[in-house]
Parts: sequence; C-alpha cells; structure tokens
Amino acid sequence: MHQMRYLIETVRQLEDVHYGASFHLFEREVAPGRGFKDLLAKPESNPKIAKTPRLSQFDSNPKIAKSGKEGVLTVPLHLAPADRSGFNMCACHTEACKAACLHTAGNPAHMAGKDRARIARTLAYMNDRERFMDDLAREIAGHHRRAVRLNMLAAVRLNATSDVAWERVPFEYNGERHPNIMAAFPEVQFYDYTKITKRALASLQGEWPDNYHITFSLSENNDAAAAQVLEAGGNVAAVFRLNPSQPMPTDYTINGVTRPVINGEEHDFRPIDDQNVIVGLRAKGLAKHDTSGFVREP
Repeated sequence: MHQMRYLIETVRQLEDVHYGASFHLFEREVAPGRGFKDLLAKPESNPKIAKTPRLSQFDSNPKIAKSGKEGVLTVPLHLAPADRSGFNMCACHTEACKAACLHTAGNPAHMAGKDRARIARTLAYMNDRERFMDDLAREIAGHHRRAVRLNMLAAVRLNATSDVAWERVPFEYNGERHPNIMAAFPEVQFYDYTKITKRALASLQGEWPDNYHITFSLSENNDAAAAQVLEAGGNVAAVFRLNPSQPMPTDYTINGVTRPVINGEEHDFRPIDDQNVIVGLRAKGLAKHDTSGFVREP
C-alpha cells in the first residue's frame, strides 16, 4: 500500500499532455524483477536511460525511408506504445490496436532491444521532461542541418508508436520559451497519426501549428469519430487486409461516409496526401492476424 500511495502522489505531479486523459501506472510491475522505484528512477540515475537517443535513424523504418523519393528526410520518435511502459502514451488505445500496433512490426530478432529502448525513452520523457525535450530539440536541430546539406525537407514523426499531444507540450530551448516543439522549428515539417478525435478536429480548425499535420486513425470501435473527421475535411487512415498483389480499394465507406482511398504505402509523408481522403494501409506484423475489426476487409 505504501508503494501504491507513492505512485499515486508521483503521478499527480506529472504534467498531463493528453486531451482529457491522465497518465496512469500499472497496478503491477511492468516486467519481472523491475520494481516500482526502478520504474520511477530519474534518468540520470540510470545511464542506459540517459544515453538512449531520442530519434531513430531516417532509414530505420522502410516505409518512412520511402519518403526520400519525395525529397523528404524523415526521422521518427519511438516511445513505448499504449501502457507498455507503465504510462499510458496512447489515450484512446484499444486492445485490438495494442495487439496490432506497429511496435510489433519488423524483425522479431530485434524486438527485445527495441522494447527496452522505447520503454527507456518513455521513462525519460515522463520522469525528466525538461531534459528529454532539450535532448529531442538538439537532435531535431541536427536532423535539420543534415537535411539542408542533402537539399531535402526535414520531417519528424513524433508519434511513431505513441499518441502524445505534442502541440500541448511547452518547453524551453536555447533560452527561449516555446508553446510546443513545432514552434521552435518552423522550418521542419512534423506529422503524426492520432486516435484522439479532439486532436484531429482541432488540426482542421485553424488553431494548430502550421507545420504539424495530423491523420486520424480508424480503429475497430471509432467509426463515428472517423466519419466526423471526414465530414470536417480531414483524412482518415484505415488498415486493410490485402494480399501482396491486391490493390487498395478505390473507395471505402465509414459510418455512412464514403471517400476515395489513396495508397498510403507509397510513402509515409502524409502532409502531401490529397485532402479529405481515406489513407489505405496494409496490415503488418501481428495486425495480419487481427479479427477484431481493426483491420478492414476491402
């Protein structure tokens, strides 16, 4: 009980950056042998957490790397998805999207290492926000310099495996206070997917960083919200069950709203997509075995 009270008081002190959602911890240990105090340790007391790079390499994700043919150099930030780290980093996650998350995609041989790194980043973000954001900003600045040298557009996908409301995370960089990291780097294009309806709708109402693009993600139980986003002029990403040679459907209907489907597999740079469309994606990783309705039949 003492440990639980300690956790509750600690979490109450953490800044909530989600729309109407609070971070919470498991009521059990995240992994065997890892106690609650270790979970909440400051990053500087754990060298592995402190030294974990914030951003992944631009070629670490084959689909993101495809954006290079569009003249875009993209780097992703991978945090531990949903509540895998003990903190809820995806306010509107479902059991189906947890099971089908892109976190599971890629070579299984590297899964354990990816998992440790993403949990370490998440703990660093949650427990030492100021230091994490400073590290992240410096990596983004370096990424931008690299893109300029290559005569490419620098892009950053902050929620590669999470759903944090980055537009609501203020921070200080080089002695200047910014409302969010997008404001600190106006020359960089940020983009993400979200399942948080209010985020998707807010991005369409003019009160949003100009260099932050959002695509709403269809799940097994948010068809009404997805239709609302489409009716407001936004884009919705839908995962389809397709064999390798099967093309994307030409259009798709979500809760009575029909829109054209574009092939979202050609690249990952969503800001250049047509407006008011459904972005078709192919099921990958464990999503290939989904039966919940998260993965749609074309």
